[in-house]
Amino acid sequence: MTYPNLHYFPRRSGWAVTSFVLGILGVVTTFPLFGLVTLLPAGAALTGAYALRVTHTHQLRGRVLALWGFWLGVVFFLINVGLLMLGIVGMRME
Repeated sequence: MTYPNLHYFPRRSGWAVTSFVLGILGVVTTFPLFGLVTLLPAGAALTGAYALRVTHTHQLRGRVLALWGFWLGVVFFLINVGLLMLGIVGMRME
């Protein structure tokens, strides 16, 4: 009699890990660089959205990482855009 592999875990999505790392980098670089690195959170949001789809369709682990990366990307992208607008308005007022 053969037993099923009880130690099988699905792989973790690389897109989810990438999204989470980009989200954390977006958080760390938002305020010291005053909104100049807007591509990191945008990349986190885009890769997070893709990772959510991949983890669902391919039965991969990492859905929570993808959610965190996505929401960190969205929130800090909006903060970065707001900081850039504030900087532009402040320069025009001088």
